[in-house]
Amino acid sequence: MDREVTGVIPCYNSASTLKQTINSLKSQTLPLSEIIVVDDGSTDNSAEIAVEMGCTVISNTISLGRGYTRMIGVKSSQANFVLFCDSSNIVPSDFAEIAIKHFEEDLVCACFGRILNYEGLTDDLSNWRARHLFGENKPYNNKIHQVNCLITYAVLLRREHVLSVGNFNPSLKQCEDQELGEKLIAQNLKIISDPNLITYSIRKETFKSLSLRYARWNSDYAQPKFVLIDFLDALKVCILIFSKEDLKDKQYKCLTISLLMPFIRLYYEFVKEMKLLQAFR
Repeated sequence: MDREVTGVIPCYNSASTLKQTINSLKSQTLPLSEIIVVDDGSTDNSAEIAVEMGCTVISNTISLGRGYTRMIGVKSSQANFVLFCDSSNIVPSDFAEIAIKHFEEDLVCACFGRILNYEGLTDDLSNWRARHLFGENKPYNNKIHQVNCLITYAVLLRREHVLSVGNFNPSLKQCEDQELGEKLIAQNLKIISDPNLITYSIRKETFKSLSLRYARWNSDYAQPKFVLIDFLDALKVCILIFSKEDLKDKQYKCLTISLLMPFIRLYYEFVKEMKLLQAFR
C-alpha cells in the first residue's frame, strides 16, 4: 500500500494558532509529502504565516465556506491519503502513522479519533466546551470501532474514495463532513474511530466563537434552518441536559454558561440573518 500522505489545513483568520497546527503536521513520524493550507479569505496574516513556514498556500479571494475549502484541499492533493487538521487544532506526532494502519482494508475510507482540550486551557469557556461539546466527562468507547458518521477536526481520508463519491460539497458552508460521510457510507465504505487518535483543540474561545461552534456542531445540512426553532431546541438541551449535569457536578460557572448559551446563540444567529437581509437590499 502506498503510504504517501498530504496534510491539508483549512484556515480562516487563524493567525494565533496556525503555526502550532503546521508544526504538528511537520512533526509526523510518517512524514507528509506536502502541507497545503487552504485560506478561506482570511483578513488576518494567516496566509503569510503559512507561506513563511513553507506550506503550499491556496487562497480564496473571499470566504467561500467549509465545503468549498475542503473540496479544494482534496482536489489539490496528489497523494493517496489526505490528513485534514483544522487550523485551531494539533495532533500528536504519531497520528498519521497510527491512522494509516487501518487502510490495509480497501473498504476503509476514513479514520479519526476524539477531540480534547489542550492542556493548560482551564478557563470557563474551555471547561464548558470540554464538557458539552467534546464530552470529556462522558464514557467513551475505548475500542477501535466502525462508525456511521464522518468528523473532520482531524481525519485521515483515502482520496480516491472521497473523489469517487463527488468530493466535499462546495455549496455547504457547514455540515460538509456529515454530507460526505453519508455519501461514503451509502457506497458501503467504512469509517473507523480509533480511540488512540487524539486531536487537541488549542483555540481559546470567546462567547461568540463558542456559540457559533455549538450551533454548527448541532446543525443538519438536510434540515431547513429556522432561528426560533433552533433556539427552542438549544434551550431545551441546555436546560434539561447540560444544566442538570453542571448542577450535579457542582460546576456552577458552567451552569451559568449553559443557561446563557441559547440566548447568546440566538443573538449571533439574529445578527447573521440581519446581515444577510441587508446584503440583498
